[in-house]
Amino acid sequence: MTEKQESGAAVRAVDGPAREPAAGSSAPPRSAPSHSVHPNSTSSNPASSNPASFVWTSVHTIALTLLCVAAMLETLDITIVNVALPSIQDDLGFSQGDLPWVVNAYTVAFGGFLLLGGRTGDVFGQRRIFVGGIALFLVASLAAGLSQDAGSLVATRALQGLAGAFSIPMTLAMIASIFPAGPARNKALAVWGTAAGVSSALGVVLGGVLVNGPGWRWIFLLNVPICALILAGAGRYLPADRTTRTHRFDVVGALVSTGGTALLIYAVLQASEHEWGSGRTIGLLAGAVVLLAYFVVHELFVAAEPLMTFSLFRNRSVSGANAVQALVAVALWAMLFFVTLYAQEVLNYSPLKTGLAYLPLAVTLLVAAPVGPLLVPKIGIRAVVAIGCAIVAGGLLLFTGISPDGGLGTNIILPSVVVSLGFAILFVPINIAAVTGVPAESTGIAAALLNVSRYVGGSLGFAVIATLAESRTADAARAGDAAAAALTEGFKLGFVITAVTMVVGVLAALLLFREDGRGEKVDLAAVQSAAIEGG
Repeated sequence: MTEKQESGAAVRAVDGPAREPAAGSSAPPRSAPSHSVHPNSTSSNPASSNPASFVWTSVHTIALTLLCVAAMLETLDITIVNVALPSIQDDLGFSQGDLPWVVNAYTVAFGGFLLLGGRTGDVFGQRRIFVGGIALFLVASLAAGLSQDAGSLVATRALQGLAGAFSIPMTLAMIASIFPAGPARNKALAVWGTAAGVSSALGVVLGGVLVNGPGWRWIFLLNVPICALILAGAGRYLPADRTTRTHRFDVVGALVSTGGTALLIYAVLQASEHEWGSGRTIGLLAGAVVLLAYFVVHELFVAAEPLMTFSLFRNRSVSGANAVQALVAVALWAMLFFVTLYAQEVLNYSPLKTGLAYLPLAVTLLVAAPVGPLLVPKIGIRAVVAIGCAIVAGGLLLFTGISPDGGLGTNIILPSVVVSLGFAILFVPINIAAVTGVPAESTGIAAALLNVSRYVGGSLGFAVIATLAESRTADAARAGDAAAAALTEGFKLGFVITAVTMVVGVLAALLLFREDGRGEKVDLAAVQSAAIEGG
Protein backbone atom coordinates (compact mmCIF):
# COMPACT_ATOMS: atom_id res chain seq x y z
CA MET A 1 0.00 0.00 0.00
CA THR A 2 1.35 3.40 -0.89
CA GLU A 3 1.44 6.23 1.64
CA LYS A 4 -1.32 8.01 -0.26
CA GLN A 5 -3.55 4.93 -0.26
CA GLU A 6 -2.76 4.35 3.41
CA SER A 7 -3.76 7.93 4.20
CA GLY A 8 -7.02 7.40 2.37
CA ALA A 9 -7.74 4.22 4.30
CA ALA A 10 -7.24 6.08 7.55
CA VAL A 11 -9.60 8.87 6.61
CA ARG A 12 -12.28 6.56 5.27
CA ALA A 13 -12.07 4.48 8.42
CA VAL A 14 -12.58 7.61 10.49
CA ASP A 15 -15.20 9.32 8.38
CA GLY A 16 -17.39 6.46 7.26
CA PRO A 17 -17.72 3.53 4.89
CA ALA A 18 -18.90 5.32 1.76
CA ARG A 19 -17.66 3.50 -1.37
CA GLU A 20 -15.24 1.51 0.83
CA PRO A 21 -13.95 -2.00 0.09
CA ALA A 22 -14.23 -4.80 2.60
CA ALA A 23 -12.61 -4.24 5.98
CA GLY A 24 -8.92 -4.96 5.85
CA SER A 25 -8.73 -4.70 2.05
CA SER A 26 -5.90 -2.67 0.64
CA ALA A 27 -7.72 -1.83 -2.58
CA PRO A 28 -8.72 1.81 -2.91
CA PRO A 29 -12.35 2.71 -3.71
CA ARG A 30 -12.80 2.67 -7.46
CA SER A 31 -14.81 5.87 -7.76
CA ALA A 32 -13.02 8.02 -5.19
CA PRO A 33 -11.54 11.24 -6.57
CA SER A 34 -7.89 11.89 -5.83
CA HIS A 35 -8.50 14.46 -3.10
CA SER A 36 -10.70 12.10 -1.12
CA VAL A 37 -7.78 9.90 -0.14
CA HIS A 38 -5.75 12.71 1.36
CA PRO A 39 -5.50 12.63 5.16
CA ASN A 40 -7.04 16.08 5.35
CA SER A 41 -10.33 14.93 3.87
CA THR A 42 -13.36 15.83 5.97
CA SER A 43 -16.75 14.42 6.65
CA SER A 44 -19.72 15.27 8.79
CA ASN A 45 -19.48 11.89 10.49
CA PRO A 46 -17.34 11.71 13.63
CA ALA A 47 -14.79 9.01 14.22
CA SER A 48 -17.05 7.00 16.40
CA SER A 49 -19.81 6.67 13.76
CA ASN A 50 -18.34 3.49 12.26
CA PRO A 51 -16.03 1.75 14.75
CA ALA A 52 -16.50 -1.68 13.16
CA SER A 53 -14.87 -0.63 9.89
CA PHE A 54 -11.92 1.15 11.48
CA VAL A 55 -8.51 0.01 10.22
CA TRP A 56 -5.41 1.29 12.04
CA THR A 57 -2.77 2.38 9.52
CA SER A 58 0.60 4.10 9.65
CA VAL A 59 -1.20 7.43 9.20
CA HIS A 60 -2.94 6.90 12.54
CA THR A 61 0.36 5.97 14.17
CA ILE A 62 2.03 9.14 12.88
CA ALA A 63 -0.93 11.30 13.95
CA LEU A 64 -0.91 9.77 17.43
CA THR A 65 2.86 10.25 17.68
CA LEU A 66 2.54 13.94 16.81
CA LEU A 67 -0.17 14.47 19.43
CA CYS A 68 1.70 12.54 22.14
CA VAL A 69 4.99 14.36 21.50
CA ALA A 70 3.16 17.69 21.71
CA ALA A 71 1.53 16.71 25.01
CA MET A 72 4.85 15.46 26.38
CA LEU A 73 6.72 18.56 25.27
CA GLU A 74 4.47 21.01 27.04
CA THR A 75 3.96 18.90 30.17
CA LEU A 76 7.69 18.23 30.40
CA ASP A 77 8.39 21.97 30.33
CA ILE A 78 6.80 22.31 33.76
CA THR A 79 9.20 19.94 35.55
CA ILE A 80 12.31 20.31 33.39
CA VAL A 81 12.88 23.82 34.74
CA ASN A 82 13.05 22.81 38.40
CA VAL A 83 16.59 21.39 38.39
CA ALA A 84 17.80 24.34 36.30
CA LEU A 85 16.63 27.05 38.71
CA PRO A 86 19.99 27.54 40.50
CA SER A 87 21.82 27.99 37.18
CA ILE A 88 19.14 30.35 35.88
CA GLN A 89 19.37 32.39 39.06
CA ASP A 90 23.14 32.76 38.73
CA ASP A 91 23.04 33.74 35.04
CA LEU A 92 20.09 36.14 35.02
CA GLY A 93 20.32 37.58 38.53
CA PHE A 94 16.97 36.43 39.90
CA SER A 95 16.26 37.28 43.53
CA GLN A 96 15.27 34.37 45.77
CA GLY A 97 11.70 35.65 45.93
CA ASP A 98 11.35 36.07 42.17
CA LEU A 99 12.96 32.76 41.16
CA PRO A 100 9.84 30.59 41.67
CA TRP A 101 8.07 32.64 39.00
CA VAL A 102 10.14 30.95 36.32
CA VAL A 103 7.85 28.01 37.09
CA ASN A 104 4.80 29.89 38.37
CA ALA A 105 4.41 32.12 35.30
CA TYR A 106 3.93 29.03 33.16
CA THR A 107 1.49 27.47 35.64
CA VAL A 108 -0.69 30.58 36.01
CA ALA A 109 -0.98 31.16 32.26
CA PHE A 110 -1.50 27.50 31.49
CA GLY A 111 -4.14 26.87 34.15
CA GLY A 112 -5.86 30.21 33.57
CA PHE A 113 -6.40 29.78 29.84
CA LEU A 114 -7.20 26.05 29.70
CA LEU A 115 -11.00 26.36 29.52
CA LEU A 116 -10.72 29.06 26.88
CA GLY A 117 -8.22 26.98 24.93
CA GLY A 118 -10.41 23.90 25.01
CA ARG A 119 -13.53 25.72 23.91
CA THR A 120 -11.86 27.60 21.05
CA GLY A 121 -10.94 24.22 19.58
CA ASP A 122 -14.56 23.09 19.71
CA VAL A 123 -15.71 26.34 18.09
CA PHE A 124 -12.99 27.23 15.59
CA GLY A 125 -11.49 23.84 14.80
CA GLN A 126 -9.21 21.55 16.75
CA ARG A 127 -6.36 21.32 14.26
CA ARG A 128 -6.36 25.07 13.65
CA ILE A 129 -6.05 25.84 17.38
CA PHE A 130 -3.50 23.05 17.88
CA VAL A 131 -1.24 24.36 15.12
CA GLY A 132 -1.53 27.92 16.42
CA GLY A 133 -0.65 26.79 19.94
CA ILE A 134 2.40 24.82 18.80
CA ALA A 135 3.61 27.74 16.66
CA LEU A 136 3.31 30.09 19.63
CA PHE A 137 5.09 27.56 21.85
CA LEU A 138 7.97 27.44 19.35
CA VAL A 139 8.35 31.22 19.35
CA ALA A 140 8.09 31.45 23.13
CA SER A 141 10.66 28.66 23.62
CA LEU A 142 13.13 30.39 21.30
CA ALA A 143 12.64 33.68 23.15
CA ALA A 144 13.05 31.96 26.53
CA GLY A 145 16.30 30.34 25.44
CA LEU A 146 17.64 33.70 24.31
CA SER A 147 16.48 35.67 27.39
CA GLN A 148 19.04 38.07 28.81
CA ASP A 149 17.28 39.15 32.00
CA ALA A 150 14.84 37.87 34.59
CA GLY A 151 11.81 39.82 33.35
CA SER A 152 12.05 38.57 29.78
CA LEU A 153 12.35 34.94 30.90
CA VAL A 154 9.28 35.17 33.14
CA ALA A 155 7.32 36.81 30.31
CA THR A 156 8.28 34.14 27.79
CA ARG A 157 7.47 31.40 30.29
CA ALA A 158 3.97 32.88 30.62
CA LEU A 159 3.74 32.86 26.81
CA GLN A 160 4.72 29.18 26.81
CA GLY A 161 1.94 28.46 29.31
CA LEU A 162 -0.57 30.32 27.16
CA ALA A 163 0.47 28.28 24.12
CA GLY A 164 0.18 25.03 26.06
CA ALA A 165 -3.31 25.93 27.26
CA PHE A 166 -4.53 26.07 23.67
CA SER A 167 -2.67 23.07 22.26
CA ILE A 168 -2.67 20.40 25.00
CA PRO A 169 -6.50 20.06 25.22
CA MET A 170 -6.54 19.61 21.45
CA THR A 171 -4.25 16.57 21.67
CA LEU A 172 -6.79 14.61 23.72
CA ALA A 173 -9.76 16.01 21.79
CA MET A 174 -8.27 15.05 18.42
CA ILE A 175 -7.60 11.52 19.64
CA ALA A 176 -11.32 11.27 20.41
CA SER A 177 -12.05 12.63 16.92
CA ILE A 178 -9.61 10.40 15.04
CA PHE A 179 -10.14 7.06 16.80
CA PRO A 180 -13.60 5.47 17.14
CA ALA A 181 -14.90 4.46 20.56
CA GLY A 182 -13.66 1.00 21.41
CA PRO A 183 -10.29 -0.78 21.32
CA ALA A 184 -8.66 1.70 18.92
CA ARG A 185 -9.47 4.76 21.01
CA ASN A 186 -8.54 3.02 24.26
CA LYS A 187 -5.19 2.00 22.78
CA ALA A 188 -4.58 5.59 21.63
CA LEU A 189 -5.59 6.98 25.02
CA ALA A 190 -3.30 4.47 26.71
CA VAL A 191 -0.35 5.71 24.66
CA TRP A 192 -1.30 9.35 25.29
CA GLY A 193 -1.75 8.78 29.03
CA THR A 194 1.59 7.02 29.27
CA ALA A 195 3.35 9.79 27.38
CA ALA A 196 1.80 12.50 29.56
CA GLY A 197 2.61 10.59 32.74
CA VAL A 198 6.21 9.76 31.85
CA SER A 199 6.95 13.31 30.76
CA SER A 200 6.70 14.70 34.30
CA ALA A 201 9.47 12.41 35.57
CA LEU A 202 11.39 12.59 32.31
CA GLY A 203 11.53 16.38 32.62
CA VAL A 204 13.60 16.14 35.79
CA VAL A 205 15.98 13.61 34.18
CA LEU A 206 16.40 15.59 30.98
CA GLY A 207 16.76 18.85 32.88
CA GLY A 208 19.65 17.47 34.89
CA VAL A 209 21.41 16.20 31.77
CA LEU A 210 21.03 19.48 29.86
CA VAL A 211 22.05 21.71 32.78
CA ASN A 212 25.22 19.69 33.27
CA GLY A 213 25.85 19.57 29.52
CA PRO A 214 25.17 22.41 27.06
CA GLY A 215 23.52 24.59 29.73
CA TRP A 216 20.10 25.63 30.98
CA ARG A 217 19.17 27.57 27.82
CA TRP A 218 18.85 24.27 25.96
CA ILE A 219 15.91 23.18 28.08
CA PHE A 220 14.02 25.78 26.02
CA LEU A 221 15.92 25.76 22.73
CA LEU A 222 15.45 22.00 22.36
CA ASN A 223 11.73 22.67 21.92
CA VAL A 224 12.28 24.63 18.71
CA PRO A 225 13.19 21.81 16.27
CA ILE A 226 10.66 19.47 17.89
CA CYS A 227 7.85 22.02 17.45
CA ALA A 228 8.96 22.57 13.86
CA LEU A 229 8.63 18.84 13.15
CA ILE A 230 5.17 18.75 14.75
CA LEU A 231 4.05 21.68 12.60
CA ALA A 232 5.44 20.02 9.48
CA GLY A 233 3.48 16.85 10.17
CA ALA A 234 0.24 18.40 11.44
CA GLY A 235 -0.99 19.61 8.06
CA ARG A 236 -0.45 16.23 6.46
CA TYR A 237 -1.42 13.72 9.14
CA LEU A 238 -3.95 15.39 11.45
CA PRO A 239 -7.59 15.56 10.33
CA ALA A 240 -8.83 18.81 8.84
CA ASP A 241 -11.39 20.76 10.86
CA ARG A 242 -15.07 20.16 10.24
CA THR A 243 -17.43 23.13 10.37
CA THR A 244 -20.99 21.89 10.71
CA ARG A 245 -22.70 25.03 12.01
CA THR A 246 -22.10 28.61 12.97
CA HIS A 247 -20.98 29.08 16.57
CA ARG A 248 -21.41 32.12 18.78
CA PHE A 249 -18.39 32.51 21.00
CA ASP A 250 -19.04 33.29 24.68
CA VAL A 251 -16.67 36.24 25.09
CA VAL A 252 -17.87 37.18 28.59
CA GLY A 253 -17.58 33.61 29.80
CA ALA A 254 -14.09 33.34 28.34
CA LEU A 255 -12.88 36.52 30.03
CA VAL A 256 -14.44 35.74 33.42
CA SER A 257 -13.32 32.10 33.55
CA THR A 258 -9.80 32.95 32.45
CA GLY A 259 -9.50 35.80 34.93
CA GLY A 260 -10.98 33.82 37.80
CA THR A 261 -8.90 30.68 37.25
CA ALA A 262 -5.65 32.60 36.72
CA LEU A 263 -6.33 34.75 39.79
CA LEU A 264 -7.03 31.68 41.92
CA ILE A 265 -3.79 29.97 40.88
CA TYR A 266 -1.82 33.20 41.32
CA ALA A 267 -3.28 33.74 44.80
CA VAL A 268 -2.25 30.26 45.87
CA LEU A 269 1.27 30.48 44.44
CA GLN A 270 2.08 33.90 45.90
CA ALA A 271 0.89 32.84 49.37
CA SER A 272 4.33 31.38 50.05
CA GLU A 273 5.71 34.94 49.97
CA HIS A 274 2.83 36.91 51.50
CA GLU A 275 1.24 34.32 53.84
CA TRP A 276 -2.28 32.91 53.69
CA GLY A 277 -3.71 35.30 56.26
CA SER A 278 -2.40 38.49 54.64
CA GLY A 279 -4.80 41.04 53.21
CA ARG A 280 -3.22 40.57 49.79
CA THR A 281 -3.83 36.83 49.68
CA ILE A 282 -7.35 37.08 51.10
CA GLY A 283 -8.21 39.81 48.60
CA LEU A 284 -6.90 37.78 45.65
CA LEU A 285 -8.79 34.68 46.75
CA ALA A 286 -11.99 36.70 47.26
CA GLY A 287 -11.64 38.19 43.78
CA ALA A 288 -11.15 34.76 42.27
CA VAL A 289 -14.22 33.39 44.06
CA VAL A 290 -16.37 36.32 42.86
CA LEU A 291 -15.24 35.90 39.25
CA LEU A 292 -15.73 32.14 39.23
CA ALA A 293 -19.12 32.41 40.93
CA TYR A 294 -20.25 34.90 38.29
CA PHE A 295 -18.90 32.57 35.61
CA VAL A 296 -21.17 29.78 36.85
CA VAL A 297 -24.21 32.08 36.91
CA HIS A 298 -23.40 33.47 33.47
CA GLU A 299 -22.93 30.04 31.92
CA LEU A 300 -26.11 28.59 33.44
CA PHE A 301 -28.52 31.47 32.93
CA VAL A 302 -27.14 34.08 30.53
CA ALA A 303 -24.87 32.70 27.80
CA ALA A 304 -26.60 31.66 24.57
CA GLU A 305 -23.80 29.19 23.78
CA PRO A 306 -21.90 28.63 27.03
CA LEU A 307 -18.15 28.27 27.14
CA MET A 308 -18.49 25.55 29.78
CA THR A 309 -21.05 22.78 29.43
CA PHE A 310 -21.95 22.13 33.07
CA SER A 311 -24.14 19.23 32.04
CA LEU A 312 -20.86 17.31 31.64
CA PHE A 313 -20.82 16.95 35.41
CA ARG A 314 -24.02 14.91 35.26
CA ASN A 315 -21.84 12.30 33.58
CA ARG A 316 -20.48 10.41 36.60
CA SER A 317 -17.55 9.18 34.55
CA VAL A 318 -16.48 12.75 33.80
CA SER A 319 -17.02 14.10 37.32
CA GLY A 320 -15.23 11.13 38.88
CA ALA A 321 -12.28 11.45 36.53
CA ASN A 322 -11.86 15.14 37.30
CA ALA A 323 -12.09 14.68 41.08
CA VAL A 324 -9.49 11.92 41.13
CA GLN A 325 -7.29 13.80 38.66
CA ALA A 326 -7.09 16.76 41.03
CA LEU A 327 -6.00 14.52 43.92
CA VAL A 328 -3.48 12.66 41.76
CA ALA A 329 -1.99 15.98 40.67
CA VAL A 330 -1.48 16.96 44.31
CA ALA A 331 0.39 13.71 44.94
CA LEU A 332 2.54 13.96 41.82
CA TRP A 333 3.51 17.60 42.36
CA ALA A 334 4.25 17.09 46.06
CA MET A 335 6.35 13.99 45.42
CA LEU A 336 8.47 15.63 42.71
CA PHE A 337 8.95 18.72 44.87
CA PHE A 338 9.91 16.96 48.11
CA VAL A 339 12.11 14.31 46.48
CA THR A 340 14.01 16.91 44.44
CA LEU A 341 14.65 19.08 47.49
CA TYR A 342 15.59 16.08 49.62
CA ALA A 343 18.10 14.90 47.01
CA GLN A 344 19.70 18.31 46.43
CA GLU A 345 19.47 20.03 49.81
CA VAL A 346 19.78 17.08 52.22
CA LEU A 347 21.78 14.46 50.32
CA ASN A 348 23.70 17.15 48.34
CA TYR A 349 23.15 15.49 44.94
CA SER A 350 24.12 17.40 41.81
CA PRO A 351 21.36 18.32 39.31
CA LEU A 352 22.51 15.47 37.07
CA LYS A 353 22.44 12.87 39.85
CA THR A 354 19.06 14.17 41.01
CA GLY A 355 17.70 13.83 37.50
CA LEU A 356 19.08 10.31 37.10
CA ALA A 357 17.50 9.32 40.43
CA TYR A 358 14.13 9.76 38.70
CA LEU A 359 15.03 7.37 35.88
CA PRO A 360 13.60 4.25 37.61
CA LEU A 361 10.36 6.15 38.16
CA ALA A 362 10.11 7.05 34.47
CA VAL A 363 10.96 3.49 33.38
CA THR A 364 8.35 2.01 35.72
CA LEU A 365 5.69 4.36 34.37
CA LEU A 366 6.54 3.30 30.84
CA VAL A 367 6.72 -0.44 31.50
CA ALA A 368 3.65 -0.63 33.75
CA ALA A 369 1.42 1.58 31.58
CA PRO A 370 -0.41 -1.41 29.99
CA VAL A 371 -1.43 -2.76 33.41
CA GLY A 372 -4.37 -0.37 33.87
CA PRO A 373 -6.00 -1.05 30.48
CA LEU A 374 -5.52 -4.81 31.02
CA LEU A 375 -7.22 -4.70 34.43
CA VAL A 376 -10.17 -2.52 33.40
CA PRO A 377 -12.08 -5.23 31.44
CA LYS A 378 -11.68 -7.61 34.38
CA ILE A 379 -12.59 -5.46 37.39
CA GLY A 380 -13.83 -2.11 36.00
CA ILE A 381 -12.50 1.44 35.93
CA ARG A 382 -13.64 2.20 39.47
CA ALA A 383 -11.66 -0.65 41.03
CA VAL A 384 -8.58 -0.01 38.89
CA VAL A 385 -8.42 3.68 39.84
CA ALA A 386 -8.98 2.85 43.53
CA ILE A 387 -6.18 0.27 43.47
CA GLY A 388 -3.85 2.71 41.72
CA CYS A 389 -4.52 5.39 44.34
CA ALA A 390 -3.93 2.89 47.15
CA ILE A 391 -0.56 1.84 45.69
CA VAL A 392 0.48 5.50 45.36
CA ALA A 393 -0.49 6.07 49.01
CA GLY A 394 1.65 3.10 50.05
CA GLY A 395 4.64 4.37 48.12
CA LEU A 396 4.31 7.82 49.66
CA LEU A 397 4.32 6.29 53.13
CA LEU A 398 7.60 4.54 52.23
CA PHE A 399 9.08 8.00 51.68
CA THR A 400 8.52 8.77 55.36
CA GLY A 401 11.57 6.60 56.07
CA ILE A 402 13.94 9.23 54.68
CA SER A 403 16.82 10.46 56.87
CA PRO A 404 19.63 13.03 56.58
CA ASP A 405 22.11 10.24 55.86
CA GLY A 406 19.75 8.14 53.74
CA GLY A 407 20.63 6.12 50.68
CA LEU A 408 19.54 6.40 47.07
CA GLY A 409 18.07 2.91 46.83
CA THR A 410 15.98 2.72 49.99
CA ASN A 411 15.00 6.39 50.37
CA ILE A 412 14.39 7.39 46.75
CA ILE A 413 14.35 4.58 44.19
CA LEU A 414 12.21 1.99 46.06
CA PRO A 415 9.43 4.42 47.08
CA SER A 416 9.54 6.08 43.64
CA VAL A 417 9.04 2.75 41.86
CA VAL A 418 6.03 1.90 44.06
CA VAL A 419 4.47 5.33 43.53
CA SER A 420 5.07 5.22 39.77
CA LEU A 421 3.44 1.77 39.57
CA GLY A 422 0.29 3.24 41.10
CA PHE A 423 0.36 6.22 38.77
CA ALA A 424 0.87 3.94 35.76
CA ILE A 425 -2.20 1.89 36.68
CA LEU A 426 -4.57 4.84 37.04
CA PHE A 427 -3.39 7.36 34.41
CA VAL A 428 -5.03 5.69 31.40
CA PRO A 429 -8.39 4.80 33.03
CA ILE A 430 -8.76 8.41 34.19
CA ASN A 431 -8.20 9.70 30.65
CA ILE A 432 -10.65 7.17 29.19
CA ALA A 433 -13.28 8.12 31.76
CA ALA A 434 -12.81 11.85 31.13
CA VAL A 435 -14.12 11.64 27.54
CA THR A 436 -16.51 8.70 27.86
CA GLY A 437 -20.02 9.65 26.77
CA VAL A 438 -19.03 13.24 25.96
CA PRO A 439 -20.67 14.77 22.85
CA ALA A 440 -18.30 15.26 19.92
CA GLU A 441 -18.71 19.04 20.02
CA SER A 442 -17.59 19.11 23.68
CA THR A 443 -14.51 16.87 23.62
CA GLY A 444 -12.21 19.90 23.60
CA ILE A 445 -13.78 21.42 26.70
CA ALA A 446 -13.86 17.99 28.40
CA ALA A 447 -10.13 17.56 27.77
CA ALA A 448 -9.47 21.10 28.99
CA LEU A 449 -11.56 20.47 32.09
CA LEU A 450 -9.39 17.48 33.01
CA ASN A 451 -6.30 19.68 32.75
CA VAL A 452 -7.96 22.45 34.78
CA SER A 453 -8.63 19.89 37.51
CA ARG A 454 -4.99 18.89 37.37
CA TYR A 455 -3.56 22.40 37.62
CA VAL A 456 -6.09 24.10 39.88
CA GLY A 457 -6.43 21.09 42.16
CA GLY A 458 -2.72 20.41 42.08
CA SER A 459 -1.84 24.04 42.82
CA LEU A 460 -4.24 24.38 45.74
CA GLY A 461 -3.45 21.05 47.36
CA PHE A 462 0.28 21.27 46.86
CA ALA A 463 0.42 24.83 48.23
CA VAL A 464 -1.31 23.74 51.44
CA ILE A 465 0.96 20.71 51.88
CA ALA A 466 4.11 22.72 51.14
CA THR A 467 3.08 25.35 53.70
CA LEU A 468 2.51 22.73 56.39
CA ALA A 469 5.84 21.05 55.59
CA GLU A 470 7.64 24.38 55.74
CA SER A 471 6.06 25.11 59.11
CA ARG A 472 7.21 21.74 60.43
CA THR A 473 10.74 22.44 59.21
CA ALA A 474 10.73 25.81 60.98
CA ASP A 475 9.55 24.19 64.21
CA ALA A 476 12.31 21.57 64.02
CA ALA A 477 14.93 24.24 63.39
CA ARG A 478 13.75 26.26 66.39
CA ALA A 479 13.98 23.10 68.48
CA GLY A 480 17.68 22.89 67.64
CA ASP A 481 17.74 20.37 64.77
CA ALA A 482 20.47 20.77 62.17
CA ALA A 483 19.39 22.18 58.80
CA ALA A 484 19.36 18.81 57.04
CA ALA A 485 17.43 17.15 59.88
CA ALA A 486 14.90 20.00 60.03
CA LEU A 487 14.28 19.81 56.29
CA THR A 488 13.86 16.06 56.51
CA GLU A 489 11.21 16.43 59.22
CA GLY A 490 9.26 18.82 57.04
CA PHE A 491 9.49 16.51 54.03
CA LYS A 492 8.29 13.55 56.13
CA LEU A 493 5.18 15.44 57.17
CA GLY A 494 4.61 16.43 53.54
CA PHE A 495 4.73 12.78 52.44
CA VAL A 496 2.31 11.73 55.21
CA ILE A 497 -0.25 14.37 54.22
CA THR A 498 0.16 13.51 50.54
CA ALA A 499 -0.44 9.83 51.33
CA VAL A 500 -3.66 10.80 53.11
CA THR A 501 -4.65 12.73 49.98
CA MET A 502 -4.37 9.55 47.95
CA VAL A 503 -6.47 7.66 50.51
CA VAL A 504 -9.12 10.29 49.79
CA GLY A 505 -8.53 9.43 46.12
CA VAL A 506 -9.41 5.80 46.85
CA LEU A 507 -12.67 6.90 48.46
CA ALA A 508 -13.43 9.32 45.61
CA ALA A 509 -12.94 6.56 43.04
CA LEU A 510 -15.22 4.15 44.92
CA LEU A 511 -17.95 6.75 45.50
CA LEU A 512 -17.93 8.78 42.27
CA PHE A 513 -17.35 6.19 39.57
CA ARG A 514 -20.83 4.69 39.37
CA GLU A 515 -22.25 1.39 38.27
CA ASP A 516 -24.71 1.51 35.39
CA GLY A 517 -28.44 0.94 35.62
CA ARG A 518 -28.05 -2.87 35.47
CA GLY A 519 -25.61 -2.84 38.38
CA GLU A 520 -22.67 -3.76 36.18
CA LYS A 521 -19.29 -2.20 36.63
CA VAL A 522 -18.43 0.61 34.24
CA ASP A 523 -15.61 -1.21 32.48
CA LEU A 524 -13.86 -1.20 29.16
CA ALA A 525 -16.82 -2.83 27.45
CA ALA A 526 -18.94 0.14 28.46
CA VAL A 527 -16.24 2.50 27.27
CA GLN A 528 -16.11 0.70 23.93
CA SER A 529 -19.88 0.94 23.42
CA ALA A 530 -20.15 4.60 24.45
CA ALA A 531 -20.04 6.67 21.25
CA ILE A 532 -18.35 9.99 21.81
CA GLU A 533 -21.36 11.84 20.42
CA GLY A 534 -23.76 10.12 22.82
CA GLY A 535 -24.66 12.06 25.97
